[in-house]
This record gives sequence, structure tokens and C-alpha cells, in this order.
Amino acid sequence: MVTVALSRVRFGETNEDIRTVQKALIARGHPIPGGPTGFFGEQTKAAYRAEQRAQGFTGHDADGIPGCTSLTTLGHHAHFAVNCAHAARPGGKRRVPSPVPHHKVTFAFFARGPYAWKPDGFGRHTGEDFAADTGVPVVAVRNGTVAWSNGNGGAYGQWIGLHADNGHVYTYCHLSQRQVKDGQKVTAGQQLGKVGATGNATGPHLHFEMSKGSSWSYGSVAKPNW
Repeated sequence: MVTVALSRVRFGETNEDIRTVQKALIARGHPIPGGPTGFFGEQTKAAYRAEQRAQGFTGHDADGIPGCTSLTTLGHHAHFAVNCAHAARPGGKRRVPSPVPHHKVTFAFFARGPYAWKPDGFGRHTGEDFAADTGVPVVAVRNGTVAWSNGNGGAYGQWIGLHADNGHVYTYCHLSQRQVKDGQKVTAGQQLGKVGATGNATGPHLHFEMSKGSSWSYGSVAKPNW
């Protein structure tokens, strides 16, 4: 019997374990238009999300990212074994409670206000705000790669984009300091920078966004989850 390692079935990677999972998803009635190429991209993520829902996962638990329980169940149907050991990347937890440790959301996603983003005819907040003092650390919410880290965010001020292992891009805005560089690999919980009030900000806070898909553009956002 073939054994699939959970640690190898990750968004953005290409290998035979992913090809095995893709074949199983297709056999279960979840189409992947490009076929079982061995590459874990948006098509495979959508198919895996459909499988998670078929298994009874709901909400944020049906995120299209394999976990031990869902992959083991898929393996039972498709007759492959699963090795769940070392599923998280070395050096940190896979997820953390908040991008600003010990701080909660103080201004919600989609709240009405004098914003340029008008998805329903009203100005809406494109992310979540975490009020905190200047200098408070901000951390990676998931493992991933720094897509950008610069002071060219305009209204966003100093900002960082994190391309996470679930396929989404998370943006950290209004920072006072940045401690990572473009292309750097980071782990969940790793400090990326510090809270500030750069750009268009009335006081120190982290403005935090999540892309709808695998790339970020203004307004192409969803309520942050990880």
C-alpha cells in the first residue's frame, strides 16, 4: 500500500504524494481541471475543500488544506496510508491566535466608514484592526514566504505581505518596523515587525488583510481567517 506523508501535501509544492491525493480526489468526484499533475495549486485546493465538506467539515475547517483527519479518511476510501508525523514545519506552530499576540480585533472587517472600497455601494473596511502601542510585535499567523516587505504601501505605510501555506496572502500594515525581507521563509508565530502608525493611520494599530485568492490586490479581500 502506498503511504502519503501529510508534511509533503502542501500548497505550492509538487511531488508524487500530491499526485496520489489528486487521483483520489478525482475518483471521489472532485474534478481537477488540469488533472493529477502533482502540483498543489488553487484547483487542488478547491477539490480538497469539496472533499472536506463531503466529510462533514464546515466553515474555516473546510479550508482546502489537508489535515491528518481528512487525509486519513480520504486514504481509507482510496486505499493509501497516511503518515501524519511532522506535519508542521520545524521551528514553530502551524497557526497562532492573533497577528498581534494577546490583542483582539478592535475594528471589524466590512465595517462601514469613509473608505474607498465600496463592494456594496458603501465604504467598507478591507481588513481587521488590532489597536496596540507602537513597538508591539506582530507575528506570522501561518508558515509561509514573505511576498514583500517595504515602505511603499502608500496609505498602508510600511507593510509586509505574507504568502501563507494555505494559499492566501496576509498583509500587515502601518508598521513602525519591519524585520523580514522579500522571499524570506517564516514560521507561524515568528515576529515580522512592530505595530506603528505609518501611512493613513490616526493612531498606532495593525491593519490586517487576507486576500480572496493566491494574490493580493486592493479590495480583493475576505474576512481574515487562518
